[in-house]
Amino acid sequence: MLGFVLVVIGCGPNYKARAVVRGKVTFAGKNLTTGDVMFHGPNGMTGMAAIKEDGSYEMMDAPLGEVKVTVSVPKVPPGGVSRMKVGMEKRADEVKSVDPTGSGRSITMGSIPKNIVPIPDKYGFIEQTPLTYTVVKGEQTHDIKLDP
Repeated sequence: MLGFVLVVIGCGPNYKARAVVRGKVTFAGKNLTTGDVMFHGPNGMTGMAAIKEDGSYEMMDAPLGEVKVTVSVPKVPPGGVSRMKVGMEKRADEVKSVDPTGSGRSITMGSIPKNIVPIPDKYGFIEQTPLTYTVVKGEQTHDIKLDP
């Protein structure tokens, strides 16, 4: 009986309150080449997806309902992307670029694109982002267009 109760609790209403969202992320008409998209939903639920080099993302666990959308892109250090790749040939699986803003995000050196499209900081903070979206059950497409 206790096993049945645990299974029911583990599959509560939040488990099924998810959707699949796909789309492209652009800034001033250019595809982003790296970064993360996060949907911040009701009751603290979140979903996250990596931005691919062609600007696309696929979030398999988006929370349902009205969400605030944040987008973050790693900062390019002085010296540009080529400086970020220094040391890749030695131990690319262990060398990471850490976001200097202290977000805790990092990217593996092997995943750095040829160029990184910088975006305004406001898109990376839930308190500042102007982006919202209503996620419905099932699969859907939502392109995210960022303005300067």
